[in-house]
Amino acid sequence: MSSTYTVDPKTGQAYYIQSQEIPNAQIPAEPQSSSLLGLDMGSSAFWKGAFLGAGIALLVTNETVQKTVVKAVSRGMAAASAGVEEFKEKFEDAKAEVEAEAAGK
Repeated sequence: MSSTYTVDPKTGQAYYIQSQEIPNAQIPAEPQSSSLLGLDMGSSAFWKGAFLGAGIALLVTNETVQKTVVKAVSRGMAAASAGVEEFKEKFEDAKAEVEAEAAGK
């Protein structure tokens, strides 16, 4: 047991504070988290990122996936181009109608 002498600054009263010390007290240790290069490998965010990165790497390096992606992009661009051409035709038709109405008046 240890005692500490203290004076209350407001009242000026002196008193002793006694505290008990527990011999060989065990302080609970913080849970160990595995770390690699400063990354917390116990974190769910770490594992989500690791699996997402591995999946993307697999897709990017797989030749079959690359061909499929290129075909899909090519089809999408062709569809967009056809849509633009169709829009141009409709615009030209509308323009011709307006010019015909203006000439007929």
